[in-house]
Amino acid sequence: RYFLHQDGNRIELPQAFFMRVAMGLALREVDREAKAIEFYNLLSSFDFMASTPTLFNSGTLRPQLSSCFLTTVADDLDGIFKAIKDNALLAKYSGGLGNDWTPVRGLGAHIKGTNGESQGVVPFLKVANDTAIAVNQGGKRKGAVCAYLETWHIDIEEFLDLRKNTGDDRRRTHDMNTANWVPDLFMQRVEADGDWTLFSPDETADLHDLTGKAFAERYAYYEAKAARGELRVFKRLRATDLWRRMLTMLFETGHPWITFKDPCNLRSPQQHIGVVHSSNLCTEITLNTSADEVAVCNLGSVNLLNHVGSNGLDHAKLKATVTTAVRMLDNVVDINFYTIPEARRSNLKHRPVGLGLMGFQDALHVQRIPIASDAAVAFADHSMEAISFHAISASADLAAERGRYPSFSGSLWSQGILPIDSIALLDDERGRTTMDRSATLDWEMLRQRVQITGMR
Repeated sequence: RYFLHQDGNRIELPQAFFMRVAMGLALREVDREAKAIEFYNLLSSFDFMASTPTLFNSGTLRPQLSSCFLTTVADDLDGIFKAIKDNALLAKYSGGLGNDWTPVRGLGAHIKGTNGESQGVVPFLKVANDTAIAVNQGGKRKGAVCAYLETWHIDIEEFLDLRKNTGDDRRRTHDMNTANWVPDLFMQRVEADGDWTLFSPDETADLHDLTGKAFAERYAYYEAKAARGELRVFKRLRATDLWRRMLTMLFETGHPWITFKDPCNLRSPQQHIGVVHSSNLCTEITLNTSADEVAVCNLGSVNLLNHVGSNGLDHAKLKATVTTAVRMLDNVVDINFYTIPEARRSNLKHRPVGLGLMGFQDALHVQRIPIASDAAVAFADHSMEAISFHAISASADLAAERGRYPSFSGSLWSQGILPIDSIALLDDERGRTTMDRSATLDWEMLRQRVQITGMR
């Protein structure tokens, strides 16, 4: 799948393939040959692996190298079908998709233009599902999309059933992932065995953008309005009953995934510039979206297995790998072929990259560490701290060389609040987070460098 083909014949072998990817990622470097060799050595040794779209498309005529795209769907026919068209264009070149459907009004809501009633979000999700199948990823793999809906949306009960193998097939999406975007308030109501009210977003539009205590206050305001009969579409139910249904469907179909709105927003480094309305296809990316910004993320993975030896984690090798990997990911942003302008605008403004890891279990195995042990937890903590530290450091180095990303000013980074610090913001909101916050590296020095130099 990854090698180039012509007329059904494979025209690449593994090392030529790695060299194509490396050369494609070094196009804008000053010393292109040296950087291409550096990138090639990293990829061909499996110390680091670029994401699937990068492997598919690097060094080709249309280098769409980004992994995932996140969109917010507007509440009108133009907006809905533009979102579906955008899905098709993004999927064509191997992008994975996350769609935030929460703004779309629910079943029974009033439609001003026709004086009719809305069919709700489900029929459009069926169209999105079929689009993902019709437009596959460059003929190489199936299109893949995940739809997100907040737990207060009036259509949430039908949304839970989308992946069932029984019922009306016109109201099922067998090929699409679904995810429940859950506010903390819902979990608090479950814990207290309280009531929960479902609304249609055309009547409660601001709930979409609110988080934490501000969301809870506004939600209570709309509940009071509903109780006075001032809202057209709403439904009250026991929070625990809805939670049981969510867990039952997760057990039965694997969907909708349960994802959490408040921590994603309270800890977002970019909260000064927008709201995180969903994650992506695989729930590892949390980036803000809006009507004129489609969030993009550019991914790769460090192979942890190749960075451990008899003495545990090889810090020097890990630092070298991460530094080169972050440079490769930064290059993706500039080389990338953008199929829609909203994606280009967002990616060049915020320059988000995602550096993941793979081979964790293998790294434990090599060290003879049982997976369900305290030693495994300690290794997870230690290795991820190192990856995070070196990645942030590499980003600051790139900021010194190439300039900071345009929306840096006002971000948590610019305030010296790193991801390991932002857990305190969650504490302020929830008041009871318990986690180990010990560290082994010089974070204070890094904090100061990020504030002075910036992030790429």
